[in-house]
Parts: sequence; structure tokens; C-alpha cells
Amino acid sequence: MKNKEVLSFVDKGYRMPLPTDGPIPCPEVYYEHMLKCWDRSPEERPTFAYLQDFFTNYMSYAERRYETID
Repeated sequence: MKNKEVLSFVDKGYRMPLPTDGPIPCPEVYYEHMLKCWDRSPEERPTFAYLQDFFTNYMSYAERRYETID
């Protein structure tokens, strides 16, 4: 697919579906944030600082869920 085709698809509202193949499926919460990044209105898109904070906190939360209990 050429760049112009991609731009046309995106402009018409196409968004990549949630990736489910591969060794580790994409968490739905990641996909939801990915979609927010494609909002037509720049004011509605998350900032880099917000995304960095979200993913840092999410990873900390996810890591705590997998800690072993003694």
C-alpha cells in the first residue's frame, strides 16, 4: 500500500484492528489508547506526557500483579 492510499484510508476512518496474533496479544487497554492517538481533532489526542505516564503506571501495576506471594 502506498502512502497516499494509507492517508486516504485513515482519512475515511479506517483503523487497524486489535492485533490478536503473535506470541503475546495486544492488551485491549493499549489498543484503546492507540485509537485515541488517531482522533481527527488534535486537541482530543493524548499528549506524549500523558501516554508516558499511563504506560509507566500501567506497567508498574501489571508487574505487581505478577509478583510472587511468600
